[in-house]
Amino acid sequence: MTAACFLVVGYNNTRVHDVALLRDLCHREFRAALVLVTDEARPHDTAAADVVLVAPFDVDVAPRAASRVAAEVGRRGLRPIGVLPFSDRGIVLGAHLASRFELPGAAPTEAVAGLDKHRLRAIEAAAADHPAGYTPVRSLAVHSLGEFEAAVAHLGGTAFVKPTSEGNSRGCQLVPGIGACPEIWAALAPYHERGVMVETLVTGAREYSWDYVGGARWLTEKHTTTGRFRAEFQQVVPAPLDPAETALLDRAGDHVRRLVSPANGAFHNELFLRAHGAAAVETNMRPGGMHIWDLARLAFPGFDPWLAWLRWSTGDAPLTAQPVARAASGIRMLRAPGDGVVVSTPDIAAVAAKLDIPLHHAELSTSPSARVRAEVTDNAGFVGKIVLVAEDAKTLLDRLDRLGAAVEERIDVRAR
Repeated sequence: MTAACFLVVGYNNTRVHDVALLRDLCHREFRAALVLVTDEARPHDTAAADVVLVAPFDVDVAPRAASRVAAEVGRRGLRPIGVLPFSDRGIVLGAHLASRFELPGAAPTEAVAGLDKHRLRAIEAAAADHPAGYTPVRSLAVHSLGEFEAAVAHLGGTAFVKPTSEGNSRGCQLVPGIGACPEIWAALAPYHERGVMVETLVTGAREYSWDYVGGARWLTEKHTTTGRFRAEFQQVVPAPLDPAETALLDRAGDHVRRLVSPANGAFHNELFLRAHGAAAVETNMRPGGMHIWDLARLAFPGFDPWLAWLRWSTGDAPLTAQPVARAASGIRMLRAPGDGVVVSTPDIAAVAAKLDIPLHHAELSTSPSARVRAEVTDNAGFVGKIVLVAEDAKTLLDRLDRLGAAVEERIDVRAR
């Protein structure tokens, strides 16, 4: 007799806590085990999953890797009832596993768009039409410094550059001019083999994500750092928008989903809202990061994206009723006030109480003697986070600003 299980394929960065959350839901709601398939087993993986299997995530070996995973699952007397691709690099292997076990999921050929950002641009270009107000971003793939410089010149002398197959804002940089290309190209050396893409530098736009799971969707407002590097430092659910803006972005996000893979169960499509319409930044065929699904649980009482994802993966009918907001929730990532060594850190709960701000969650990832930098080059460069819930977006944004600033100024850093 076989035991039911879910296959979770990878997780990005430090999101092992979400794997543990999924495991607990698997136990409670389905009496099923959680099998984590990863390309590299880490010490904390065994504490978050019932079974940990190691398999390569490379696209060219995904069919063979899926066969190996299937054989090992069978050897252990397990029967998959859902497959959840949870990391960008695991999207393709997850698609092969879903296909092998005849479970819901993107087709393997479609899943590549979740890993290769340039694939979305090719799909956009091949589309017969786009919804009203949707304008594709101009994009060029480059493989050498000469091609990089030529692309920046073609795009008007400034651009935005990113690796084609990375997440977490790694490698994303503003290109202020052709003269900066040699230094930036050298910094992108770890990504040359997998590919680099150069896009039009979009200015004056607001940033959002269209978040989707099993038929339910919502819009999240995002804020990113300015300067040479761009990293997301704030998310707000639901995005405070007027009805026309909401409709425009909803059409854009769903358009990307349909272009890439209507069969996939989770999307985090990043969008620009511009004066004349909307554009896709990129598609992510897995849950959004920075606790966006947890923020949705806080803003939409009675709606649990994690449970919806599990139910979708088993073949349940897609959700038709959309989540209704009863509050506004948000996360603010904290930055170091300067470069140097941390001398002391504040008690965030005490700071929040002094400001009379209800605190849902707070966490510092730095401590005395740690070295920190004020400039954040990617999402791993922040030193902590706060999560708040308020009755409306205006109140929430004010509290995030005040508490974030108060905590950051109380992180004592001694210059090197």
